[in-house]
Amino acid sequence: MSKKNSQNKVKSVIYVMMAFFMSCLFMLLSVSVTLQITLLNPNFILDNMNSTNYFVEKRQEIEQSLVDLGYASGLEEEFFENLLNPVDMYDDTELYFKEYYTGKSTVIDTTRFKQDFNSALDKYIEDNNINIVSTGSRDYLVKKAAGIYSSSLEIPLFARMSTYILALKNIMPMMIIVFSGLIIVLTLIVIFTNSWKHRALKYICYATSGATLTVGIIPAVVFISGKIRQINISSRSLYGLFVQCADNIFIILAFCSVILLITSVGLFFIHNNMRKKLLND
Repeated sequence: MSKKNSQNKVKSVIYVMMAFFMSCLFMLLSVSVTLQITLLNPNFILDNMNSTNYFVEKRQEIEQSLVDLGYASGLEEEFFENLLNPVDMYDDTELYFKEYYTGKSTVIDTTRFKQDFNSALDKYIEDNNINIVSTGSRDYLVKKAAGIYSSSLEIPLFARMSTYILALKNIMPMMIIVFSGLIIVLTLIVIFTNSWKHRALKYICYATSGATLTVGIIPAVVFISGKIRQINISSRSLYGLFVQCADNIFIILAFCSVILLITSVGLFFIHNNMRKKLLND
């Protein structure tokens, strides 16, 4: 009898360890799915740009920087008023993300901006009857303006992180499949190695409950502390974009936690009903 109890205790320890491992896998799966939907999705940041005043505010910031450049070059402020086209800014940004996530480039293409700037400069020279313009000075001005345009539209630190983001993007689908496969295998092992199925559901419930806590505590702490909105970013457009993206990332993570919680509660009630039914029989 004592030998049987000892064996049951060993089995219980093994199942608890499996439940813990499953809980970790659920957490990793939740984080992986969240990353796949958000940061590893080329449309995620662009969609958040469209849902905020990003391009309106970014246009104002670029115009101010160009005006400062123009003062040093003798250009009046009116020259820059209609220089930037929001549609072109959107198209250049969309191409930037498309090439970034395919590994082709990590910089904004300024070809169209340079063409527009040169056309505006030609008109400005003609309207103001400016006869002598140094080719070197003009090329320098166009290059500086294009640099301001490019650096303003590019996402800070994205170029440095490109290697890691692309690596994650390539392996993340396989990681999701592996995590899902391991969860399914462990679940089947727990179910089919337990003669009492309600006990199997108990251990699976342990796993989902633990995952609910570990996944849910991250967005809970972030939202309660309000740390996202306390970050110091000088650019108003980037600040709004960062807050919007961070909120959506943690909302999706919280949604994963809710799904795990619903699953855990469902398993708990099924386990209780099966256990009561066995006791009554």
